[in-house]
Amino acid sequence: MRGTDRSVSTLWLGVAVLAIGILVASVIPVPAATPQTDPTGSIDTTTLLHIAGYATLAAGGVVAVAREGWPWRRRSRRVGIGVVAGVVAAVALFGVATEVLQGFIPWRTFAVAEIGLNAASAAVGGLLATMWFYRPVE
Repeated sequence: MRGTDRSVSTLWLGVAVLAIGILVASVIPVPAATPQTDPTGSIDTTTLLHIAGYATLAAGGVVAVAREGWPWRRRSRRVGIGVVAGVVAAVALFGVATEVLQGFIPWRTFAVAEIGLNAASAAVGGLLATMWFYRPVE
């Protein structure tokens, strides 16, 4: 059992580190030399980073909850629609908070469209993690 407890810490630590990384990336100045589109020139780099970050954060949250339960309530390990919705909502609210924070930082901008992108990315990440790793959503 002791090894299981260690993996609990590792999963939740990974989710926390990713969230902190997203927060830091959301508030630091963007260097002027940063490419603004992908190599094909068709998709904004910021859009790709939002999709990757928030989908991965939601997927990580679903995996952590499904394998180990909520940090404050370890007994529940089922991946039902309520669990997935809770993780997706938490990640989406985190996205709202980072966008609001950017509105107060002179070198960053607040964008409602990015709030929607964050929420949609979280929903996709949460559902994909559920479909690929665990029982179907109930």
